Amino acid sequence: MKRIKRRNGKKIRFFLPFFLIFFGFGVIEIRLFHLQVVEHKKYRKIAEKEQVRIVSVSPQRGVIYDETSKPLAINVTSFSLYASPGRISKPEIVAAKLASVLGEDRENILNKLRKDRVFVWVKRKLSLEKKNRIDKLDLEGIGFIEERKRFYPEKEVMSHVLGWVGVDNQGLAGVEYYYDKRLRGRKGKILLKRDALGHSIPLSQIILEEIIPGENLVLTIDSKIQSIVEQEVSSVLNEKKAKSVEAIFINPNTGEIIALCNKPDYDPNSWQSYSYYERRNRAIQFIYEPGSTFKVITSAALLEEGLIRPEEKIYCNPFLRFGDHVITDWKEFNKEMNFVEIVYNSSDTGMIKAAARMDKSLFYKYIIKFGFGRQTGIDLPGEAKGIVKPPGRWYLTDFPCISIGQGIGVTPLQMVVALSAAINGGNLLRPFVVKRILSPEGKVIWENNTQIVGRVISEKTSDVLREILGYVVQKGTGKKASVRGYTIGGKTGTAQIPSPDGKGYVEGKYIASFMGFAPVGDPKIAGIVVVKEPTGVYWGGEVAAPLFGRILSRILPLIGVLPEKELWVKK
Repeated sequence: MKRIKRRNGKKIRFFLPFFLIFFGFGVIEIRLFHLQVVEHKKYRKIAEKEQVRIVSVSPQRGVIYDETSKPLAINVTSFSLYASPGRISKPEIVAAKLASVLGEDRENILNKLRKDRVFVWVKRKLSLEKKNRIDKLDLEGIGFIEERKRFYPEKEVMSHVLGWVGVDNQGLAGVEYYYDKRLRGRKGKILLKRDALGHSIPLSQIILEEIIPGENLVLTIDSKIQSIVEQEVSSVLNEKKAKSVEAIFINPNTGEIIALCNKPDYDPNSWQSYSYYERRNRAIQFIYEPGSTFKVITSAALLEEGLIRPEEKIYCNPFLRFGDHVITDWKEFNKEMNFVEIVYNSSDTGMIKAAARMDKSLFYKYIIKFGFGRQTGIDLPGEAKGIVKPPGRWYLTDFPCISIGQGIGVTPLQMVVALSAAINGGNLLRPFVVKRILSPEGKVIWENNTQIVGRVISEKTSDVLREILGYVVQKGTGKKASVRGYTIGGKTGTAQIPSPDGKGYVEGKYIASFMGFAPVGDPKIAGIVVVKEPTGVYWGGEVAAPLFGRILSRILPLIGVLPEKELWVKK
């Protein structure tokens, strides 16, 4: 009996390991069956979630061209680096290696790699060179998505017109912002597959939503003309050590901007590296007192209302007293001058006495008609309205001061638009910088047209005013704006800078300006140059007028205006 029990015990010990092995395999088989069949869908979804990502991709942004179809804002290929944090086993090592290539802070990258997310951007819009360097590191959980990056081949040229874009190619300034909806197109979606290490699988990107490219813009500005203006403006900025110089040139008959320049400026490829002042479009945002250039508006109102005749004489006192306030002429004329002489010699007291023939409500009506105190409507963002007090808030000295360009706030753009109305026959026009919009295929789908905002003076008054302003350059304070072979008209301006506390003016700081047009008989171009805080000589006729003349001498032939016979000059 004992022998039988001993034999059975040996059999059990012999078969027990085999039983346990088969039992284990059975459990495994059952578990595999459960995983692969019963819960197949569940774990498939988990695996797909780990290996698949739906990514929103920006479309190709529309190109911006100058008037001659030269590209000014284009798109270049870039590579955006992303990570799958869950697939990175050693984030500290990966972060250190990426930081050495990207030149970024290691801790910032590490914080991104430690996020509890399936997908995270590490660095957007990298060059091919940096992509290749990162690829050679063969890092786990790292991949690239090809994107388009905005690039401005002409750098600073026309920067305040073009503006710039953000990392997602969204417009943030200039026409990039104003026409953003037309330029940006429509985003698409792609399905991105990754391997077990988290790397993108080549040719695995599946388009879920079609990417629609943006439309293209054609500007009114020829970059060659713009470059000339910028060269001349930069020269004066440096020579006079001025704080800034602004210049705008316009077709006075259509409203098309021919050139728009602010110096100092910036490179939109690296706009973050520049100050707010440098990036600011001061030509349309800078509010200043225009000084004697505003006498063009005062003269237009007087002539239109028949309150003055060109040959009519007025005694120009050395100064005028208004209560306790004394306004002194810039030069002691102390004699009678006709109205033409008052304008071309820029007599303050003579203009104030002439303006006194209007009541203040009539003068205010013309100020508003000429577009001051409101936006011109240019297709650029951030335009300032200026500062115009209603006549009910005018003090004793406001009327005489405003008539000579003090006590009123304007922008350079408002001044050149008002000048255009004064010389083009009397039509106030809306200025614009975009000429047409093209489809991605290059077809014209929209065109900007001349828009008359209102009529400010008659053609007859406009004709007389052009002739008077011609004498400013021929005989008066604007002589240095003259260009051989051409008839130039215009008006000089020298203004003080109001104190920040609103009390008086800043001692020793001035704004020199000149606004003009050519030819006098049939204007094809009008413009303004404003030099803020020049050092040394600061008169508009000495600083701004020569700059204006040099610019016109170079660009008049380029816009098709040939030298004239000098009949008008002889007259």
